[in-house]
Amino acid sequence: MTDMSKRAPQRLVNAGSQDLSRRKLIRAGAGTGLSVAGMSTLGNQRAAAAPRISAPQRSRLQGGSETIQLFHDKAPWDEFYKTMGEMSAEAGGTGIETVPYSDTTSYQQAILSALPTQDVPDLFTWWSGYRMEDLVNEGVLMDLTSLWDTAIEAGNLPETLAGAFTFDGKQYAAPNHVSYWPVFYNKTVFDEQGISVPATWDDLMGAAETLKGADVTPFYATIDGRWPAFIWFEELLIRTDPDFYEALMRGEESYTDPIVVSAMETWKSMFDNEYFTALDMPLDADNAGAAFANGEIAMVPIGTWFNQAFMDTGLQPGEEYGAFILPNVNPDLDENVVIFEAGPFCVPANAANADAVTEFLEWWVTPEAQTEWSAKLKDVPANPEAETENAVLSDLVSSIDEQEYRLIQRYWEATPPAIVESAVDELARFMLDPGNLEDVLQTIEDIAQREWSGRES
Repeated sequence: MTDMSKRAPQRLVNAGSQDLSRRKLIRAGAGTGLSVAGMSTLGNQRAAAAPRISAPQRSRLQGGSETIQLFHDKAPWDEFYKTMGEMSAEAGGTGIETVPYSDTTSYQQAILSALPTQDVPDLFTWWSGYRMEDLVNEGVLMDLTSLWDTAIEAGNLPETLAGAFTFDGKQYAAPNHVSYWPVFYNKTVFDEQGISVPATWDDLMGAAETLKGADVTPFYATIDGRWPAFIWFEELLIRTDPDFYEALMRGEESYTDPIVVSAMETWKSMFDNEYFTALDMPLDADNAGAAFANGEIAMVPIGTWFNQAFMDTGLQPGEEYGAFILPNVNPDLDENVVIFEAGPFCVPANAANADAVTEFLEWWVTPEAQTEWSAKLKDVPANPEAETENAVLSDLVSSIDEQEYRLIQRYWEATPPAIVESAVDELARFMLDPGNLEDVLQTIEDIAQREWSGRES
């Protein structure tokens, strides 16, 4: 996401009157853990009375403390945000007043309509990577590079996390929330079968064979909801060649390259060996979560935002389930890599009180703030120095920090939506019939070529 020359700016001035397809906007929501796990619920709710952004709602002084307004579409988190605002104000900093939207379509229309005007929110949530690209191109987001420089120097944010919000070497958002993508595993099943956490790909495949022999499905995979089709694709590719993966995301490599073919052939062999669940199993606590808790599935590769679903089944973190990062497929790859996703806090370029917003964001990334935020979301903190009460997440964060894992952005945000939206359907087609490997890759490559050629022209 550093080459802005490949995309012509799109006008936002009339965004509020554009025909913003509900289907497209709901899909765009998969850029966050909340929206993946709960967007279907939010998307089906009608906005009670979508608040209008207007000048009187701008930041103001309340009780001696500056208060800014945070607009968001994450209704289940609204009380969390309010508590964090109170915590910030009590620390002598900036407080927040929330303006929640229950409907994502209404939210996006309101934000896109407001940004080119003077009536903008102080702070708002959005989606990262290429899904915030148009806002950067239009010049409606504030450059937060100095905030990142300070946070990285202080050890409050890992430098590799900045990539999710970076365009032309500058950062245009701060992390609202972060999730890593490990493999959650059922410790009881592993213990019963005498399986240790795999250190190599051969170890992992050996464990899968042992589990299959015990009538336990080794791995979860699904095409339910469309978007999960990319999970195994990205995991296998970054563990074959992470540099190639990132170049592919930028349009500098081909989906028909032998490196991609090799990763897909590894995936195909796993299907051939019957290591996966039925592909129509929903990704939720009642289905994938319950099957995992019951020992029917041994391993689930998913973002840490799904940790709450495992806890909802009654599993005890650290005792009955744990997490590890997939070993590299390529035995010659000596680099530790892990997928991450991050949702942004964005600041309008013409924010009324940029100083107050910056003060809040500087506090937001501190260990104290991130420890509290992690506890509320039951997810990992953005700050590696923050603590988490969940043993599984705590061990995961420590491993990523101590072993200097390279953070690789999730496929959904790492490449243009025009490619992703079609690619997930093609990857699902492969999952249903792995014999279509070459045709699937050629189809995705044709789609990618059209997108990148259009950007260059």
